[in-house]
Amino acid sequence: MRCVNRVGLTTVGIAAWLVSGCAAPKVNFSDIKPPPRPCELDAYDVFVGSWNWEAEMLNTDEPNRKWTGTADWKWTLDKRSLNGAFVSQNESTKFEAEGKWSWHPREKRYIWGMFSNWGYPQRGTAKYDACNKQWTMKYKSVGLDGTTSHGCYCITVVDNNTLDWCMTEWRFPFHIGKKMEMKGKYTRKK
Repeated sequence: MRCVNRVGLTTVGIAAWLVSGCAAPKVNFSDIKPPPRPCELDAYDVFVGSWNWEAEMLNTDEPNRKWTGTADWKWTLDKRSLNGAFVSQNESTKFEAEGKWSWHPREKRYIWGMFSNWGYPQRGTAKYDACNKQWTMKYKSVGLDGTTSHGCYCITVVDNNTLDWCMTEWRFPFHIGKKMEMKGKYTRKK
């Protein structure tokens, strides 16, 4: 019995010591400051505002080849998150999406995601080539047909009021099995 009590007391003592050491320290918010806003986020400024949108789907027949729509992008979270809403339609289909773009401070890369009224999300990373004023936005998603897609948007900043873009989506990684191809233009609303 003495042996059990000693073992029991020792176990309780060790457990109490471990629990007291695992308790979270008090947080002192006077010592916690947000990191500086990454300057990489400034490259997104060109998207901020209201846009008219037109596009052509290259691998479909009339009347569904031509698309028109609008987009609105604004900064939130102390200009650390670019949020957008997008509405477009062709002759028979209406498509709506919302997106969130930002910069990942530890991974040192642009990250983004889009959600649509079809329920098919896109998520990916982006690179910005400042010399050519071009965005390359690779993504993985569930395509409009309900199957996995791998895609890429290329957006060229023509000027502060015009963005040319193209998009290709494939069935498989490494650009195999093309599913959809579009090209278009954003024109800033005046």
